[in-house]
Amino acid sequence: MLEPRNPQEGTDRPSLGRDAGQPINNAPLADREVPLPGAELGATPVAVHAWLDGEASEADARLADAKQVALWNRISEETSARRRMTTPAHVHANIMSALPAATPSLATSVSATAAPAAAATGMIAMSPVTAALAATGLLAAGFLLARLFG
Repeated sequence: MLEPRNPQEGTDRPSLGRDAGQPINNAPLADREVPLPGAELGATPVAVHAWLDGEASEADARLADAKQVALWNRISEETSARRRMTTPAHVHANIMSALPAATPSLATSVSATAAPAAAATGMIAMSPVTAALAATGLLAAGFLLARLFG
């Protein structure tokens, strides 16, 4: 939350300071729509909206604004063409061949990969739950030692 930066806030002149929750002049705030400049020039006529909603004919919409009808017809054609598009077979085959044949489960991947690596490097292999418990125990021991010697 932002703090007010009024240098006279909290002085003995109450008319200069203002409460954070109170609007200026104690007038209630009202929500209102502010039109954007130029929006009224490109506004879509009601007949075009009715045609897009399926409530009027295309002929009525063309009488209101032929350019808008042509635009929406073009958008409809492009959309239907995009819906019919599919991935080419060779691209689909390349993606599927790049995926592994079987997805190993977490338990088998941890034990299968950790055991040889641990044996080769002399590291201790443990599950994530065991590691979390060990970290919690070490943290508790550290706090205890800090209380005793600190």
